[in-house]
Amino acid sequence: MFRWLVMFAIIITMAVLVVWERNKTIETGYQIAQLQKDFNEMSERNKNLNYYVQKLKSHEVIVDKVKTYQLALLPQEDSSNSVVARNTKGSVAVSLKTIMAGNLYTQKEQVLKGSVLHN
Repeated sequence: MFRWLVMFAIIITMAVLVVWERNKTIETGYQIAQLQKDFNEMSERNKNLNYYVQKLKSHEVIVDKVKTYQLALLPQEDSSNSVVARNTKGSVAVSLKTIMAGNLYTQKEQVLKGSVLHN
């Protein structure tokens, strides 16, 4: 009788372990599916953001922003490849050193000029 009781306990224990392992497998499958969904959403968002960045880098948008903020593009004396965009308003002239590579203008550093009081 004792032997049957031990065999029954072993069988029950194995059945519980099989059910537990099956539940863990299903749970892991759901986690993988959720991660794949998140990955696809993030990939789509990344594509949209890359498109937006490329759109903002376009020559037309930069020219429009220069006109909107009334920045004057002035060539610099020391470099033939860079231009300076200067805000024409205000008491302090703020210049932005910009590198020109083909049709792409990128802001490199901000250059502060003195006060315009001594003109």
